[in-house]
Amino acid sequence: MIKKILIFSSVALGGFLLVGSVWAATTISFSPTSINVSPGENFNLTISLNPQGIRNYTVKTEVSYPADLVEIKSFNFGQGWTALSQTGYDLVDNTNGLLIKTAGYPGGIPISASFGTISFSAKKAGSGTISLGSNSIALDAENQNVLSSSLAQASVKITAPAAPSTPPSTPTSPTTPEEITEEEITPPIEEGEEVITPEEEKPAEIAEEPSFLAAIGNVITFGTGNALIGVIVSIIALLILFFIVRGVRLRKSK
Repeated sequence: MIKKILIFSSVALGGFLLVGSVWAATTISFSPTSINVSPGENFNLTISLNPQGIRNYTVKTEVSYPADLVEIKSFNFGQGWTALSQTGYDLVDNTNGLLIKTAGYPGGIPISASFGTISFSAKKAGSGTISLGSNSIALDAENQNVLSSSLAQASVKITAPAAPSTPPSTPTSPTTPEEITEEEITPPIEEGEEVITPEEEKPAEIAEEPSFLAAIGNVITFGTGNALIGVIVSIIALLILFFIVRGVRLRKSK
């Protein structure tokens, strides 16, 4: 009977320790868990660690992401972590969409803290998932992996901005100059109204003035059209007239 009690107590204690270790498993989470951005926009994803009281000395995170939609621009560790840059523990592969970052915490970390921040850039419209890989680990003081099997995820949706809507254009017929009729150019002539042509509208004085001046010119030039000849002839005529008048006066005085 005592032997059975001891066996039962051992099994119960083992089960309690097993359950306790499960309850104390370290968790890794992403923040935010839902991302909505536009192509060309940058966004950050924070990786948080919760040891739940068990000191974690070394943590390795393996993150997969849709490389056709996003690319990693940078990664920054949280405060207090010492990065391990050995091959297989430090990688940024934007071709295959894989990030591996590993770091140790001197003295171990028993409380929640930021492990690091990933800076992404959205490439094109689409949707996908950023996931923590199964090769991620969190080691305690005995180098035992105490990371929970529940793996963090974050959904990302990239939406192109909608193009501004424009009202549909209404086709219009081409406008042509209105036809000008002859009636619009020349007003209608009422019955009995005298029609005056442009030549007849010229004043009589202006029309007669050129012919009057021409007649005077002909008299002065004696029909020669030369003003100098007209002047000479006029002087000779005046001299002849002078002598004739003088001769007449002399005769009368005798």
